[in-house]
Amino acid sequence: MNPSPTKPTPQEIAALKRLAAGIIRAQGNRFVKDLLRANQIRIGANKDEFEANLNAAIENGDLTLKDVSTWLHSVEGWGNQHVYLYSLSAAMQKDLTTAKIQQRVKAAKLDSVWNGETTLAFPEKPELTSISFNDGVLRLIWQESSPSWTPDTGKNYQEQEGLDLYEYRAYRQEERRAITRFEVRVSERIAGLFIPDPIQGPEHKTAKDEALNVIAQLMNRADLEQGLMQIGRLSRNFDQDNIPNNTGAPTKVKTQRSKLTSGGSSIEFSADSPDKAYWEEAAVGNVRVSVKGPQLRAFPGGDGVFVLQAGYFDLTRPLRIQLYARDNRIRLWAQMDVSEVWSILKELSKHQ
Repeated sequence: MNPSPTKPTPQEIAALKRLAAGIIRAQGNRFVKDLLRANQIRIGANKDEFEANLNAAIENGDLTLKDVSTWLHSVEGWGNQHVYLYSLSAAMQKDLTTAKIQQRVKAAKLDSVWNGETTLAFPEKPELTSISFNDGVLRLIWQESSPSWTPDTGKNYQEQEGLDLYEYRAYRQEERRAITRFEVRVSERIAGLFIPDPIQGPEHKTAKDEALNVIAQLMNRADLEQGLMQIGRLSRNFDQDNIPNNTGAPTKVKTQRSKLTSGGSSIEFSADSPDKAYWEEAAVGNVRVSVKGPQLRAFPGGDGVFVLQAGYFDLTRPLRIQLYARDNRIRLWAQMDVSEVWSILKELSKHQ
């Protein structure tokens, strides 16, 4: 809580309240609690109380635009998305410097979004709102307003007109945003293109193509796509490296499903329960363990569903991920924060 809060202007209050309603509904409870707790604001027992306390803190200046902006950068648009993961060559790493990126941004006439402030941006259509290069991380962010309607039964009413009775049911519009982003962690030579769910319809491909077209103005697109990680092979190896009989120690990764493909044929190992590893059934586990070395490498790869357990690196809760070989795509199923996402992706990248 700010020790001597400055009373915000009516415009700032309105802007932050606009954000607040969407934040409360779009982000998981644990993330909203983190925001309130970090600013020493009373949390409450449910989302309605979260919202009331959040709005009160905004009105009296205990929660500022800077507070919300810092928090949003760590949680908004992370998780519940599709990821394309890239490995950067040494030449690309050397080429990505702040000076060169700034020159290319200027040449592409994208100066207006250099270090763009994204907190209050609600464009109606997908729009590139920020390019930045800070602390060795190149970031591009596209935003799109994605409003939703939530029933508000307190505003319902009935009205009699002649012999007919009409009932009017109210819905409250809430602001949400869809975030597409591209991040390059230069020192670690890894990059990710993050596209929000859903994947059905043309929007996913359009967002991906638009992002890659902009990225091509800042770096060599062919070199980047050459480094696209082969998710089928990664899935195969990640499964192999987390089978208890292979590791000789308890694993913090449960493989719910693993599919090995070769040519037009495949072998699939799966558990009926979404929270169980297929290898927990001893007979199935023994068959999978028998596939080793040259036999395993004969399979170019396949798909996989993995549940990462609490205690896996810095994770504090189980998180489900799915790997798709066909389009080299990673699906993160839960809402996460930036540290959780990058911890998972960097670990996956070790299993190429």
